[in-house]
Amino acid sequence: MNFELNDEQRMLSESLSRFLADRYAFDKRQKFVAMPTGFDRAIWQGYADMGLFALPFSEEEGGIGGTAAETMLVAEAMGSAITVEPWLEAIAIAPALLKAGSAEQQAGVIEGLIAGEIVPTWAHLETGMIDRGEGIQTQENGGKLSGTKTVVSYGEEADLIFVTALDASGATGLYMVRKGAGGMEARSYRTQDEQRASELTFDGTPAEKLAGGIPADVAIGMAESKALAASIGEALGAMEKAIDLTVAYIKEREQFGRPIGTFQALQHIAAQAVVEKEQVKSMAMYAALMCEDEDVTTRDLALSTAKVKMCDASRYVGQMAIQLHGGVGMTMEYAIGHYFKRLTMLEIAWGDRDFHMDRLCEAGGLAA
Repeated sequence: MNFELNDEQRMLSESLSRFLADRYAFDKRQKFVAMPTGFDRAIWQGYADMGLFALPFSEEEGGIGGTAAETMLVAEAMGSAITVEPWLEAIAIAPALLKAGSAEQQAGVIEGLIAGEIVPTWAHLETGMIDRGEGIQTQENGGKLSGTKTVVSYGEEADLIFVTALDASGATGLYMVRKGAGGMEARSYRTQDEQRASELTFDGTPAEKLAGGIPADVAIGMAESKALAASIGEALGAMEKAIDLTVAYIKEREQFGRPIGTFQALQHIAAQAVVEKEQVKSMAMYAALMCEDEDVTTRDLALSTAKVKMCDASRYVGQMAIQLHGGVGMTMEYAIGHYFKRLTMLEIAWGDRDFHMDRLCEAGGLAA
């Protein structure tokens, strides 16, 4: 299997990396986090101007016709800079969910997404859906929603919210809610990795059902698969940067009259981190290739395999980075602690290690 990047993919990766290096230094990131919206709209528009939001859409839809492989490259660059914008929702989730809608519904949203005029998010999780295995409780009746969604990424700041709810027949549907819609209340908070999330309560909130495209449950499965694959790519980028920062630090930090990077024990620890990261790189590429597989079982098992490896590696790399930095690694002034926090959040996003290991065990392994 050929994992070599073509010229277009290489250009995409390099141009985005340059943009982030110029606009997303760590001190600038801290200013973005402190903004009322939690991110800089100018940076968001910069992504749009680069064509990032056009990647998942076909040329007929006004996009570029990219694949999950290009999305992985974007995710890797975003992880390296620990960006805080809801780019995942715009590049991976919203395009998949929109496929449940008619051509007219899709066209009405795609143009705004590509232009950077619409910041989307997905209100899917509810209390008890993970730890107690409960299903969706939010209801739709007569074009209006009632219920509560939790951990909605940038739920208060988003311009367009995709909501998963049950219709009168008990079937799962996808609905679109516009910012400022009546009967919607948001309780926002900052997550441990300095991003924003909200608990959204709908009380007779007007919503537009996505209909005329693929079944809602299929679109939801596609969105979850693409988001999971992209999150693995993001973790890869964060691990790469964490290793670079740590190696640079131990080359400069002196103890007993010489740089601690000359101590063989620390060299072995750092070298193992590189090995772990390289394994995740292979699995991230594998996940990108498999997340669009038409066989749902094959797709899910492939993604679970990649996620388990990512969880193991990110924990090792994150702990290694903090330990080799010592006490300063826990301070807010050093970037490395922020990478560790983001890696920790990515471990539990889209199913934690236990969830994906259980899936693999129940299937008898990847080859089953």
